[in-house]
Amino acid sequence: MKNVNLALAALLCCGALQAKQSDFSEPVYVDAVTQTAELQDNRLTFTKDVIITQGTIKIHADKVVVVRGAEKGSEVMTAYGKPATFFQILDNGKPVNAHGNTIRYELKQRLVTITGNGQLKQEDSQVNGEVIRYDIVKQKMMAESGDTGSRVKTVFLPDQVESFDKPADGKKE
Repeated sequence: MKNVNLALAALLCCGALQAKQSDFSEPVYVDAVTQTAELQDNRLTFTKDVIITQGTIKIHADKVVVVRGAEKGSEVMTAYGKPATFFQILDNGKPVNAHGNTIRYELKQRLVTITGNGQLKQEDSQVNGEVIRYDIVKQKMMAESGDTGSRVKTVFLPDQVESFDKPADGKKE
């Protein structure tokens, strides 16, 4: 029974990540010390203290490579750092913080992939893994240990499981 409760709590933790949908109608801003454009390859490289913002989303990295796809809005941004960081305020008003050696953000698919020492944290609950994928549209998160022999680790506080679907201010909607 204890394992069933832990599995249920971990699933509830993952389901609580309801991204702020208004973020995706906002423009994407990139701020960096240097920028290099490779126009034939549809590639931009930003280096030195790179900051990406889109609504409440904030990504900080040492280097970001943006590749534009054939379709409008199909850019893929890959952030590199030790660590690169991701931050967003969710629809329920609670912040999510993540970090890893690389963070890949696929704008059209609304998919975030964190690799290398990945961690995703909401309040005092967190998931650690070598690869963490978060599908914003499906509100699905998957973490895996990779080939390192390590294991995925999840930490959550039982009282937070009960309040995952409540707004941050505790008021009923």
